[in-house]
Amino acid sequence: MTVAVNSTEAAVSQLALLHRISAIVSSDMSLQKILDELIALVVGVTSCNACLVYLLEPSCGEVVLCASQLPHAAEIGNIRLRVGEGITGWVAEHQSIVALSSRAWKDPRFKSFTALPEDTYEAFLSVPLISSGQIIGVINVHHKDPRNHSPEEVALVNYVAEQMSGAISRTRLSERSRAAAKKVELLAAVGHTIMSEGYLDRILQVISEMVAETFDSPVCSIMIVDEDKQELSIRAARCSSPDYLHKLPIKIEDSLIGRVVRERQLVTVPDVAAEKSYKYPELARRSGLASLLSVPLLIGQKVIGTLNIYTSEPRSFTPEEVGFAKAVASQAALASENARLISESLEMKHTLEARKIIERAKGILQHRHSISEEQAYLDLRSESRRLRRPMRDLAEAIVLAEELYRKGQKKDLV
Repeated sequence: MTVAVNSTEAAVSQLALLHRISAIVSSDMSLQKILDELIALVVGVTSCNACLVYLLEPSCGEVVLCASQLPHAAEIGNIRLRVGEGITGWVAEHQSIVALSSRAWKDPRFKSFTALPEDTYEAFLSVPLISSGQIIGVINVHHKDPRNHSPEEVALVNYVAEQMSGAISRTRLSERSRAAAKKVELLAAVGHTIMSEGYLDRILQVISEMVAETFDSPVCSIMIVDEDKQELSIRAARCSSPDYLHKLPIKIEDSLIGRVVRERQLVTVPDVAAEKSYKYPELARRSGLASLLSVPLLIGQKVIGTLNIYTSEPRSFTPEEVGFAKAVASQAALASENARLISESLEMKHTLEARKIIERAKGILQHRHSISEEQAYLDLRSESRRLRRPMRDLAEAIVLAEELYRKGQKKDLV
């Protein structure tokens, strides 16, 4: 009878525990708060002395300490292990559970951190966090004294890991959605800028600043092609390093960013300081530049420039980030092309206006001096060269003098 009662109580307790886990992961708490709550729950049901959660940063292939039951303010975000490094990295790589009952530090896979007293504890249980078949992190349970982890305890921690993985994935999906919405707003702002601003340099500067903010980039520049010199020069930039703005134009023929122009394809570089074809490795190191995403500014099949995005940490750019950069580069190219067309239109307008004024001046000279149209034109040109002033300025002076002369005649008549 006692056994049956104990069994019933255990079942009720376990059911309550499952309900508690479900309530935590389905709440509207922040991800950090959810992790803290689940860690506290694990500590309570396993009677462990420490519990730590590491999350994977896919961009650098590392698992990073993100939450802990013991206070680790200085270590959170700074304790890092490559996938495959240490027991935690091994669990992340193999997506398998490791349970060590004693002397965990003797395991050949173990890597110790002096800042973590947990690494001196006897027993160690490490469970992968998996979502949709992909590793997203690891949860570690530590006991100071030797401990044989029971199948029930391992199953419980594994269940918590599953629920934690789901909560993390949902939170990250929500964050990506918000980031996507922000990027859409950014593109809309860029489009509005192109329509409302009349100066190309101002437009390109706004674009470079907005992209730098979105990517948290220390340097974001827009370079424009000089076809005559076959060079790329900086037209706009947002950067934390003044030295970058003083870079000389780079040759398209033999430079890394020039390759974007030559091949009409974007280029990504994990570490520009280590890239042989990058022309300024010392500047990159001094400015703290790591990875580079360079995207062509295309008008049809013609590259008119590049959008260059640098990061301060090594980074693998996601397909969403690359797509966004390409969309912004397209907007920048459109702005440049619109500015060129407007410039050509204004130049044509000025040419036509100059031609009309010169024609009027020729007519005045013809009438005053009884000369041919050709002679009037030659006289205008000769005087323009002698005075070293444009023919339009001279023609405007002749027309103005004629108008003043006629007004004076009208006054005399009155």
